[in-house]
Amino acid sequence: MNTRHLVRQLLRRVLTGWLATLAVCLVLGGWGLSESEARAAMPDALRSASWSVVNDTVMGGRSSAKIAWNAAGHLEWSGRLSLENNGGFVSIRSGSMWADWTAFDAVEVVLEGQGRDVQVSVQRGGQVLRAGGYRATLPTKVAGETRAVIPLSAFIPKRFGREVRAPSLARDKSRLGDWGLLIADKRQGEFSVTLKSLRGIRRTDKQRPSPGVRAALLSAIERGVPVFNSGDADGCARIYTETLRAAIESSGLPPGSWSQRLAETALVRAPMEGRREAAWTLRRAMDAILRSLPEG
Repeated sequence: MNTRHLVRQLLRRVLTGWLATLAVCLVLGGWGLSESEARAAMPDALRSASWSVVNDTVMGGRSSAKIAWNAAGHLEWSGRLSLENNGGFVSIRSGSMWADWTAFDAVEVVLEGQGRDVQVSVQRGGQVLRAGGYRATLPTKVAGETRAVIPLSAFIPKRFGREVRAPSLARDKSRLGDWGLLIADKRQGEFSVTLKSLRGIRRTDKQRPSPGVRAALLSAIERGVPVFNSGDADGCARIYTETLRAAIESSGLPPGSWSQRLAETALVRAPMEGRREAAWTLRRAMDAILRSLPEG
């Protein structure tokens, strides 16, 4: 490869990255666009980003994956998750899309995930977490499209898959970026995810969990823990099940919200699991929802 070709390649990469950054700035950077105009333009910013694959091979694992844009303009991510050689994760990341998200309090994600638990990941400027990021798990439907509104307060800071101390993502949204997806659900085998949309929104009151949900979940945990500790895992699971069902049926967890998706998935999975595991599946969903809710 000659020097001239190397220079052309370098210039192309620099220009591509600059254009991607410019696209995001135009969308979210306060260049006179209204929130509705910014939301409409965000799919173009998604397409302009420099997406790349990062798998467990960086640590000796043997998972594999590839990405490509389909005719509909959606990002197709597919491959094989392997648990061999202490592996177990596949991921993609934009490497760009840095922008001011102050106008938004949630991200709307639309994808097809074939029932996999897909973690949505983002970094915050000034608080970039190496080998990690701020993450929220989205359980996807086995067939068809999964659409969910994930509050920024639901994202948990993690490094190497473990939670770390860091400020809440919702506390400072002035520079968010490097959005990505990750699968580490310990389900070895083929996977296929199609990312259709990822954009910021400001939720309406109807899109937020009702104020009574927090008290209901805390009350259920307070009642369920001693029941579980006494050896009655079934009794504990019943308490949690009744509480989550009531929250969904009353629209305390709004339709189409991330919290409703978590609750519904836990309610489907728990009956297929052992007694103790079922109680924990329901409890983890409740804990995740609680962490995303405002105090008080």
